Amino acid sequence: MDSKKEPVQSVQQLTPLSGKDRLNHIDSLRGFALLGILIVNMLAFQYGIFGQKFIFPILSTADQSTHILVEWFFQGSFYPIFSMLFGFGAIIMWERIQANNRSFTLLFIRRILILLVIGFVHLYFIWDGDILVTYAITAFIFVFFIKRKAKTLLIWSLVIGGLLTAIGLVPDDGEEILGFEAYGEYEQNVLRDGSYTEIVHFRLTSNPFEKVDFGMDLDPLEREIMITTFVIISYFSVSLQTFFLFLLGGFFAKIRWLHDVRKHKGILIKLTAITIPIGLLLKGAMVFTDNSMLDYVGYITGGPVLAVGYVTGFCLLFLKFNTHRIFNGVGYVGRMALTNYLIQSIVMTFIFYGYGFGLLGEIGTLLGTLLAFALFLLQVLFSKWWLNRFHYGPMEWFWRTGTYLNVQKLKK
Repeated sequence: MDSKKEPVQSVQQLTPLSGKDRLNHIDSLRGFALLGILIVNMLAFQYGIFGQKFIFPILSTADQSTHILVEWFFQGSFYPIFSMLFGFGAIIMWERIQANNRSFTLLFIRRILILLVIGFVHLYFIWDGDILVTYAITAFIFVFFIKRKAKTLLIWSLVIGGLLTAIGLVPDDGEEILGFEAYGEYEQNVLRDGSYTEIVHFRLTSNPFEKVDFGMDLDPLEREIMITTFVIISYFSVSLQTFFLFLLGGFFAKIRWLHDVRKHKGILIKLTAITIPIGLLLKGAMVFTDNSMLDYVGYITGGPVLAVGYVTGFCLLFLKFNTHRIFNGVGYVGRMALTNYLIQSIVMTFIFYGYGFGLLGEIGTLLGTLLAFALFLLQVLFSKWWLNRFHYGPMEWFWRTGTYLNVQKLKK
């Protein structure tokens, strides 16, 4: 036996996965998730992040029906897929770098720092519905769990998910915090009528809690402390749920059920058959009742449960119909997920905001959903055209070049 060790690669020699090594069904799943995210985000694009929460009574019957379907089947169930895939991808990256005898931590930190910069630009200069900043910040915690066993990731995920659910089971006093509707109207006015500069200024300076009535007399300093506290709690809650989903995605990567779908077909069928009905039931309680507790549990718990069913069900469908043009099409989009995510924000904000066509609140949820499908179809065509000529999407090339400290070959 040859006792010589394999040469250790430099960071510059490490490169992303080549086409033959890719998990194509995961690319298609990522594209599918991006479609669902766009459909959900259309509500925010059309009515504002907070304004969308108060539109249902003024919608037409067709728009109300569309709104219900989007809430039931999409809302809260597609960003968890994307989050799980982020954790899944981080584990794949770690395993590959381990195989090349390189340190993972510094490389991954570079990766999430670049994502953080992209996220900040997106958040303040393109669209304030950004999730990339949350992903990057949460990933700094997730990096300490990447080397853990699958069982450990699952336990942490279930514990955090359970805690998040338990919070919603605590009875409230029945009093609603007032002020968000007023902020939603203010937000809509700025987005509809404001210039690009005014909208950016709004993102940089506004606070959704600034118009909230806390139900008590507070001096300016006390009110500022209260607002800051609510902002921190709100952001911590979002980050905690993102972290729980990263862990769950990492668990799936380590047990490798999604690596070889055919081999694990039986367990995936069972998981799909359990999670989709339970997820739809929990989310149905959220959509079709006015109970605040059921609304919270339906979103926080039902959404991720349904997402797991979508993930496993999609992979099973891919196993049977992987040559179908639909799966190939969403796969192209998934391979350029970051680029396409940013394109969606740029296009839709221009259509609806004042510095573009100014159609905020004008076309309704039904036409808005159809518009989402139309844009996604264009992204399928664009992504296919681009990837036939280039190895990576433009933002993927930038991200990977910075991550690996090596200018990636772009043109084929």
